[in-house]
Amino acid sequence: MADREGPAGLTVLQVLSWLNYGGVERYAIRLARALKDRGHRVLVASAGGQLTCELEALHIDHFHIDFTGWRTLSGARKLRRLIEQEHVDLVNAHNWRAGMVSYLACRAAGVPYLLTIHGVRHPLHRHAVFYWSDPVIVVSEPSRRNLVEGFRLPESRVVRSLVGVECDRFHPEPPDPALESELGLRSGAPRVVHVTRYSHSKAPVSLALIAAAEAVCTAVPDVEFLLVGQGPLERAVAAAADAMNQHLGRRAVIALPGRADIPRLLNLGGVVVGTASVALEAMACGRPLIAAGKAGYFGPVTPENLEEAEQLHFADHAAHTPTTPARLAADLIPLLSDPARAADLGRFGRRTALSRYSTARLADDVETIYARALCRRDRVQRVLVFHLNQIGDLMFTLPALKALREGLPQAHIISVLRPHLAGLLADSPFVDQVVPRPAAGPRAAFALAARLRRESPDLVIAFSQSASTSISAWLSRASHRVGYIDADLARLLNHRVQLRGIPRPEKVLRLVRALGLTPRKTDYVGLVHLSGETDRAGERILSDCGLEGDGPLVALAPGESEARPYKSWTADGFRAVAARLAREEAARLVVVGAERDRPLGDEILAGLDSPRRANLSGRTTPAELAALLARCDLLIGIDSGPMHVAAAMGTPVVGLFGPTDPARTGPMGEGHEIIFHRQDCWRPCIHPVVPACTDRKCMNAISPDEVVAAARRILARSAARPAAGK
Repeated sequence: MADREGPAGLTVLQVLSWLNYGGVERYAIRLARALKDRGHRVLVASAGGQLTCELEALHIDHFHIDFTGWRTLSGARKLRRLIEQEHVDLVNAHNWRAGMVSYLACRAAGVPYLLTIHGVRHPLHRHAVFYWSDPVIVVSEPSRRNLVEGFRLPESRVVRSLVGVECDRFHPEPPDPALESELGLRSGAPRVVHVTRYSHSKAPVSLALIAAAEAVCTAVPDVEFLLVGQGPLERAVAAAADAMNQHLGRRAVIALPGRADIPRLLNLGGVVVGTASVALEAMACGRPLIAAGKAGYFGPVTPENLEEAEQLHFADHAAHTPTTPARLAADLIPLLSDPARAADLGRFGRRTALSRYSTARLADDVETIYARALCRRDRVQRVLVFHLNQIGDLMFTLPALKALREGLPQAHIISVLRPHLAGLLADSPFVDQVVPRPAAGPRAAFALAARLRRESPDLVIAFSQSASTSISAWLSRASHRVGYIDADLARLLNHRVQLRGIPRPEKVLRLVRALGLTPRKTDYVGLVHLSGETDRAGERILSDCGLEGDGPLVALAPGESEARPYKSWTADGFRAVAARLAREEAARLVVVGAERDRPLGDEILAGLDSPRRANLSGRTTPAELAALLARCDLLIGIDSGPMHVAAAMGTPVVGLFGPTDPARTGPMGEGHEIIFHRQDCWRPCIHPVVPACTDRKCMNAISPDEVVAAARRILARSAARPAAGK
């Protein structure tokens, strides 16, 4: 998957009215399987039906939502809740009613929506349709012309996709004797198989086939006709079959209700009469095909007329002439009488299915269309990116910025962030411009919005979830504004990713994936780019502090953010670790953090025997901190910004975790040591802290001995490797 250009790892919801036997339903299941095989999470919503068992076999979740009849609005509400609960990135509706319900739900949820049209309708229907998508998917040329000419949609808005068939499921096999016995068929008899839906538009083909049985049986005396389907005219078809059998004096026509074992049934046939999905399934099974569908009659599909048959969707959406018993008999008799010719056409069909209609090609087609629906990359020239205020959160966005640069190489990318963080992106190849974001306040927010509007952005990406970000995004007049559903004033964003919770790598990357972009790198290691001057500042700071020389250079990051004081470890613990590393490992020690951490740093370093120590809390910019940490052999710290900066610069970390989850917000990359004692009361804590948690057992359970042991393991691994420039 790494080499493909399509979107990766989306949660896609397929919506259709029901899952009874039919071409639309078969297509939706086939597409769901193809997308699942590509690594997407696929869900299906419908009123249910006999084919739900196929989804269960594929381990694809089905959600029962009935929106037929008067249930349209309640169905839309249920669908919206499903979109949010399952974190859906894109909804693909199949046909008209499903499109209406999906459109309403997606408008409310702020999720991209696609409509797939599987047939043709009278042009007057356009007056009832308000729920077009951009683009609209069609599966045949007549359907495309119907929308362009009859419904007056712009040609650029209508995209054709192939249908596809599972060639591993539908493949040539000899007739199954057990199935022949079950159905009361004569072994080895020439046979015509017809699989369809007995709807008012398709049942006439079935009735014409039954009527053709008399002429065919006269020419091929032992032939059998096997009809399989269900629908409102099922009884009429069964009655016609019984009448023909009475007329012929034998059981020549067998009419069966719908079944799920379609490959076995198709492989019973010497010839298959079908249309749309059944036509492709017959070809994949290596059976000669006579195309006849609701639009009329096409006839035998051969190498000479394949292109024309495909354009007409095998007579499902358009055809030359009506289907009559005479035409069917005239084409069936030669094929049933010439097994060699039938076998040649069967082999041609199988080759064609493998080369033109595989589900892999279907997935390629649809992924490309999904990428367009998620973000029209060709239209994006200027991008605004709103960042969060914390240094660690900025580190999390670096893989996303890289993906933006790779996915939108033509775009001018502008990062909007707090002034103190600007240096970390000033020399980044992923960003073209940095705009400092002023302090909070309505006047500053409107001044920023006015400046950003002059940038004329096409796309806004809001990693920040503040109300001021949502307002600025809206005032920028960008046509595409992407953010999270739990952002303040999220209604001002017209594409809302259905994921809640604190900032974390998974959440950040979901935002760019929801744009149809595929991150090639998912961690931040090596993505901080510093100018030569900034990089040399790290060496100068060490020199000014007298920290040059031998011995491992160990950074301590004891400080927490003002909003999350519950993450801190004890000053006594840090002091004990610092003393032992200075004494036993001849370590040089430097405390890093913000200005407010300076008293804590002084407390930790006070009384240490080693003179090679410095408290640099508040004495470096974030960019200088990165340059300094790149020269360290190790950082010991709590879950904080400096921990992530060190990991991003390739410096191994001893991470001290308690109330936060290291699986979610731990350091990225290799070679780190995590100390985490999960308590019975543990859960990822968020601000404000639960009042009852006063003793912070999770952090107090960490002992200096295990921190020193972890630090020694890292130093030992570093000593065993060649010097890497630190």
